[in-house]
Amino acid sequence: MSDSSPIIRYLAETYPRHALLPADPVEREAAWQWMLRLDSTLGLHARRLGYTQIIMECPTILAQLFMPNVCGGLFARRGWRALAAPVLGTLLTLRFRFHRNREDGVYEALEAQLLPIAAQLERNGFLVGGRFSAADITLASLLRPLRIVPHFVQHPRLQSLFAWQERLFREHGREAAFPYEAMVRAKRERSRRWRARASWMHADRGVASAADGAADRQVAQNDIHPNSRWMLLFGLPAYLKLRWFSGVVRERYMSVASVVG
Repeated sequence: MSDSSPIIRYLAETYPRHALLPADPVEREAAWQWMLRLDSTLGLHARRLGYTQIIMECPTILAQLFMPNVCGGLFARRGWRALAAPVLGTLLTLRFRFHRNREDGVYEALEAQLLPIAAQLERNGFLVGGRFSAADITLASLLRPLRIVPHFVQHPRLQSLFAWQERLFREHGREAAFPYEAMVRAKRERSRRWRARASWMHADRGVASAADGAADRQVAQNDIHPNSRWMLLFGLPAYLKLRWFSGVVRERYMSVASVVG
């Protein structure tokens, strides 16, 4: 098993004394569907926009994330990181279509999904059955990459969602911030700039309808596209487009430390 949701379900069935899924069959299936739905939508979109933010603002972090021990850590060192960044950035951009975020409506789709979730948590505190479950673990974990994406972490109607996540981490002894979050924040504090506003999104645009629907799922979907060594040559323009011409505007940095820890 490699995906988190099947692992959680296996643990819940194998060790029922430490239940992560509701005992009631209806609520149990509802929690399972939440997990698969979140894996297939929020997880994919949040990862996509989190890596997009890193590539736009500080791509040298990629070498520290993916190559910390390659060649004795050579590519994670100052100077070498700048050489590794375009290669890693190109592979990731093509593998997950980061350069097509605008055309694929990723910002809009994710916002449309998160707004009703935030409203539900404000009412009930949890996703299923009025109690903590694996569905809440999935949501809190998959939100992590968005903590470096200004459009979401500063969204006035999503503040309660990130506060809920922060409270859950604190109650269960989870890390307030991952190392890459601290690295991004340090880069922003040095430059006093960040990529914060998607130029094609406007306050009066209305909210796109969620495309996920309520159909039951059997497995989570993924969005990985195959790569080859030859794609590096042809993929470099896609990386450069994302790096410099993404349409996400560079603005004066405004600290969100109270949200991201």
